[in-house]
Amino acid sequence: MNINALLEIGTEEIPARFMPGLLADLQKKAEEKLSANRLTFSKIETLGTPRRLVLYIEGLLGKQPDVIEEVQGPPAEIAFDKDNKPTKAAAGFAKKCGVKVENLSIRTVNGKNYVYATIKKKGLSAEKIMTSLFPEIISSLYLPLAMRWGDHDFKFIRPIHWIVALCGDKIIKFELTGIKASNITRGHRYLKNSKIKIQNSKLNDYIKKLHNVDVVVDQQERMELVRKSVEAAAKKAKGKALIEEDLLTEVAYLVENPIAYVGEFREEFLSLPQEVLITSMKKNQKYFPILDERGKLSSKFVIITDNCKNKGVVEGNHRVISARLSDAIFFFNEDKKIPLRARIADLKRVEFFEKLGSMLEKTERVKKLSHYLARHLKIDESILNKIESAADLIKADLTTHMVFEFPELQGIMGREYALISGEDAGVACAIFEHYLPRFAEDKLPESIPGIVISLADKIDTLVGCFLIGKIPTGSEDPYGLRRAAHGMVKIVLEKKLDLMLDEIFEHSLHAYNREGVDSARLIRQLLDFIGGRLKVIMLDEKIPADVIEAALCGFNDILEAKEVSLALVLNRKADWFAGIAATESRIMRIAKDVKREQVIEADLSEPEEKDLHTLYLAVNWNVSEKINAGNYNEALLELSRLTQPIENFFQKVMVMHEDERLKLNRLALLKSIEKTFLKVADFTKLQISA
Repeated sequence: MNINALLEIGTEEIPARFMPGLLADLQKKAEEKLSANRLTFSKIETLGTPRRLVLYIEGLLGKQPDVIEEVQGPPAEIAFDKDNKPTKAAAGFAKKCGVKVENLSIRTVNGKNYVYATIKKKGLSAEKIMTSLFPEIISSLYLPLAMRWGDHDFKFIRPIHWIVALCGDKIIKFELTGIKASNITRGHRYLKNSKIKIQNSKLNDYIKKLHNVDVVVDQQERMELVRKSVEAAAKKAKGKALIEEDLLTEVAYLVENPIAYVGEFREEFLSLPQEVLITSMKKNQKYFPILDERGKLSSKFVIITDNCKNKGVVEGNHRVISARLSDAIFFFNEDKKIPLRARIADLKRVEFFEKLGSMLEKTERVKKLSHYLARHLKIDESILNKIESAADLIKADLTTHMVFEFPELQGIMGREYALISGEDAGVACAIFEHYLPRFAEDKLPESIPGIVISLADKIDTLVGCFLIGKIPTGSEDPYGLRRAAHGMVKIVLEKKLDLMLDEIFEHSLHAYNREGVDSARLIRQLLDFIGGRLKVIMLDEKIPADVIEAALCGFNDILEAKEVSLALVLNRKADWFAGIAATESRIMRIAKDVKREQVIEADLSEPEEKDLHTLYLAVNWNVSEKINAGNYNEALLELSRLTQPIENFFQKVMVMHEDERLKLNRLALLKSIEKTFLKVADFTKLQISA
């Protein structure tokens, strides 16, 4: 019989930014531990508010299935004497396994006889297992930060105040940090006497019970409630709410019962750039801005409170936002007194990274690399001037009061101050765009100066960090290098830029002017890292993993690797395609350790090898031409021309000839052909169905 189970961990307020990860980990750990204990289930859900993490298991198997285990014991010669009577070793093994000595059996393993015991284990009830499993799940959760409280050694994200643990309608009894699991939960903290009893583990009943004590426990329901409350409040204020999904998610995890109010700041603050106002409202106060009928930012905003039914809260928020915006307008006016270009010299006092110099040095490197990229991409001279002008200014706003107060406005304020300082609009745009994309789903730079400088800035950061050994490992990435690489790959793919990465990395590395650096090794590490980001993006686009591995062979060009993978997907089911993969695989096995590639035509003696060599020269040339033109489908077709001639070659020509000169020449021919295949992809990585 199947049952449901419910676990609620009641805590002090958990920071909103940790909630999605905690809930995901709670589900993962529950699934792993249930499977390890042979307990199946139909569904697992996790719910959460700032004060509770909830695990719901539906259709949990009520009892473990019985299992039979075969346990290997000592060698038979030790377990039984010459008269085939059991020794102390056999008796001890049987006792340990809970079986009779006469029930032991002998099996041969790798030519040697061993004693075996067959152990029948009866399955335990889910209720009994959950007594230890629930505390194991709680203790195993990944904690981005942890704390102790009282005199307990146990650590958790925040102190635990209560635990609800049920299987069906029965309490699962265990104790953790002095807290005994029960069926008593608590409602909203603002309610008096809010303790309530959960009678059973039915999810709907549990959700309804908490609704009655002002707690919306389902985060999706709460998120939608926040959205609708904000929209309704903005509509009442004759405007439209600006709702960004990241803020919506954060606010939903800040409250247990959202109630919306409309606030307003003084209109004089509207003289600030719109992004300053939005950032201050969003980052500091978690407000939702309201746009007026023209789509312009108004002086009104929506406040989401946690079950606060006192409208006096609005006045308090007015005072807080007014103080913050007064500071912002002061910073803005002070910053405007100094032209942006006059701030460049101050960047020498702003550190880039330890051991990598100042932001002024970084600016100079990015400018040089931007110039190199622009030349490589054959960008017009008039645009090149804008690139160089913008590259000088990209980090200048880091010295402003506004960016010091609101670091997330870097680039945005650079654009605003550039325009105020009389810089060209295209230059100002590039200052902002060079930070794009700032996160996975962010927009990409659109202008050519923005694209070029964005790439140069990201490449300089990657090269510099790899140079000083700051390479991301595991989940750790304190310098945001995966984000930089991801953005770089997205820009190259979206804008279809043909870049030879090794040359660009070499040029960037040279700008650091470091002695004794193994540049070849460093560039290989960078290529592997970028290739890893490209692989993630292509997997997200549902390109098969084996195709990606084949296309990333000899990776050095982001766009080419993507285009090759698409060509492989398009053609892999064609009749002629399997021949390419089979041919390359056969050649690679034979030519695996061959060093020589030069073919001496005078040493070609058989008609089949002469014909193959002539065809190879033509195909090799054509494949290179097709690749240079971006015609990867046609490059594949060129390779298919080799399939039958190579088959004829192997049938008619003895590769491993007794004449060493002929043998080496034939192996060199195969090695040359192998390199032609690898110009396109490593076809041996592909899983070709028969």
